[in-house]
Amino acid sequence: MFLRNGWYSAIWSHELTDKPVGKTFLNEKVVLFRNDRGEVGALEDCCCHRAAPLSLGEVLGANLACGYHGLKFDVNGKCVEVPGQTDVPSGAKVRSYPVHEKNKVVWIWMGDPDKADTSKVPDMPWLSDPKWATTPGNLYVKSNYQFIIDNLLDLTHVSYVHRKTLAGDPREATTPTKTERLNDGVRVGRWMIDFVPPPLFAKAGNFTGKVDRWQHATWHPPGIVYLDVGCAKTGTGAPEGDRSQGISIWSSHLITPETEHSSHYMFCFARDFSLDDQQMSKLLFDGSKATFMEDVEFLEAVQTNRTGGTLDGLVHVTADAAQLQARRMLNAMIGAEQQA
Repeated sequence: MFLRNGWYSAIWSHELTDKPVGKTFLNEKVVLFRNDRGEVGALEDCCCHRAAPLSLGEVLGANLACGYHGLKFDVNGKCVEVPGQTDVPSGAKVRSYPVHEKNKVVWIWMGDPDKADTSKVPDMPWLSDPKWATTPGNLYVKSNYQFIIDNLLDLTHVSYVHRKTLAGDPREATTPTKTERLNDGVRVGRWMIDFVPPPLFAKAGNFTGKVDRWQHATWHPPGIVYLDVGCAKTGTGAPEGDRSQGISIWSSHLITPETEHSSHYMFCFARDFSLDDQQMSKLLFDGSKATFMEDVEFLEAVQTNRTGGTLDGLVHVTADAAQLQARRMLNAMIGAEQQA
């Protein structure tokens, strides 16, 4: 099941240039394009003339031209030109989807256009603020989106899945988390005081001794999870708010369902240190992608044992609290939407 009336990440802004991009969101084929005015269009990826994918066409000026017979469509899906004739049939149009560009992300609304409120797009300023250096990337995951969200809200799996990257101290496996239900999401987090730093963070922060480490994940429906993570030298005041002796990273995860069994996964590490250091960017990009690929291996294996994204028939443990809260909230939103 999908929530349709919600903002989903469609593509990183810098990836949408002068060529159309075809994607599938929530089982619907969509073409994204940017015209010469800088406007972004999101249309049904099917020409209304002979059903050719519009993603096989080209951007010409303000419009998207079908590659089969040359019909041109504006960002609202209206056909504005038919080659070889002066008039345009009144029914010549394709469905358009509301889009909004914010924090270097193009967002798409797959539901009722009249309910698309751009003020509801989550604000993640670190993705566009020059005070933060970013390393964005993409993954294609053969897994239901809810399993991916479960994984991101599950801090205890780190000790087992990420031993080479994010796990630094065996005590992480049993350090409790605190879950908080928000008006528009769920937050889960914990502090780990006087711990061995994880390998990736040890390299990034040049830590040689113990650290005070933090992990705080926030989920906003339908598919946004960002984590405030980092560590500082033990005893330097990080738990009280002074992170000056450490490194801070916003780890952003934008999940959009493709189908019931596959998802688009946009990720980004944003850091407030070594802003112009390209080697640091490479270290964190390669390290974060390697970390997420460790997750992908398990997520795709889980999907082979499940139909869709349900947890039916499975048992739960205390550490699952944040996942279960998020699922309950999302299911309630989907139920209300279907009854409306």
